[in-house]
Amino acid sequence: MRVKSNRSRNQSLSGQRIVVTRAREQAGDLSQKLAKLGADILEIPAIKIVPPTRKRDIVDALLGLNAYNWLVFTSANGVTAFFDFFFRRFQDLRDIGGVRIAAVGPATAAKLRELHLQVDLTPDEALGTKIAGALTKFESVENLKICLLRAEDANPDLPRALEELGAIVDDIAVYKTVAETEGPAGAGAALLENGADWITFTSGSAVEYFHARFDLVKLLKKFPQMKLASIGPETSKAIRALKIEPALEAKEHTTDGLVAALSRAAKM
Repeated sequence: MRVKSNRSRNQSLSGQRIVVTRAREQAGDLSQKLAKLGADILEIPAIKIVPPTRKRDIVDALLGLNAYNWLVFTSANGVTAFFDFFFRRFQDLRDIGGVRIAAVGPATAAKLRELHLQVDLTPDEALGTKIAGALTKFESVENLKICLLRAEDANPDLPRALEELGAIVDDIAVYKTVAETEGPAGAGAALLENGADWITFTSGSAVEYFHARFDLVKLLKKFPQMKLASIGPETSKAIRALKIEPALEAKEHTTDGLVAALSRAAKM
């Protein structure tokens, strides 16, 4: 899918062809921000969000909400998925009880505030691995019961770090990321035929599934001018696992940070 450029005074990305690999329902926000700066956008979703394998774990967590000291959300997807399950069982948001809420990143916090929920804690850096340190600065987590609400097969470093600090952790998968098999008509063919200036990645899973479909190593050899842009360290780690170095990594690990990094790179 192509997104037409929406002209503004700042045309720092004019003439740049940029691939957006986010899930279809999430791609629009990033695409519009890039198009506003003059970029030619090619949307090729690499992933889609589906329910987790073990729904019973979510049911058990919902039934035991009052036992938790903290709910920790590491993505906006986690917020959406959890509260989809929550409102199937409860009619009133007050049933969440007096639990404290932690959010990784401004987008996750904003999603929670849309529900009029107070976010008690966000780490300074939008990384899931930083939440353990932020929690210990807030209070001792020893013997506190913490519920992590995140993707299936998420990085195990966070629950491990919390448990080493003495917390009692339930790591609950509220959604699963899988490969997107139905992309916009012609988008993949257009990339293979004409290449692009940038391919943007906002998650390690997007890197993995995009590579499985297109073979990034071969693609970059075919189009040497094409570069990879990463939203943050975890995404960059997935790129480097392919023996590829990302051309840039956003300093602020958000879509706004990614757009700003691309804008700066275009001016160099």
